[in-house]
Amino acid sequence: MRDMKKTQAQLKVLSKRHTWEILNHILKGSKYITQIAEETKIPYTTVQHRVTELRQADLVVIRNEVDLTSGKAIKIVGPTHFRLVLTPEGIIEMMQAERGLTLRVR
Repeated sequence: MRDMKKTQAQLKVLSKRHTWEILNHILKGSKYITQIAEETKIPYTTVQHRVTELRQADLVVIRNEVDLTSGKAIKIVGPTHFRLVLTPEGIIEMMQAERGLTLRVR
């Protein structure tokens, strides 16, 4: 059941605007949120929100660091290794869970 909820969360965030662009951008190397926003021309608040969703879905990692030149706290965003497995049975299970139906126990 936990895996299905995680898969659902991952699919949901992956379906949102700008998600793929952000993921593609950090695959080239970890970046801080302001860098991602500036280099992709995606609004900062959108990048910040999407990165939070990606972290909650275990699709990125965030490291808190301090910028050595400014002394400010920054969040470094990097990719994780993930795999999505979606089967017909998994889709049925997710749909039943959303409708509140009883799931079979394996």
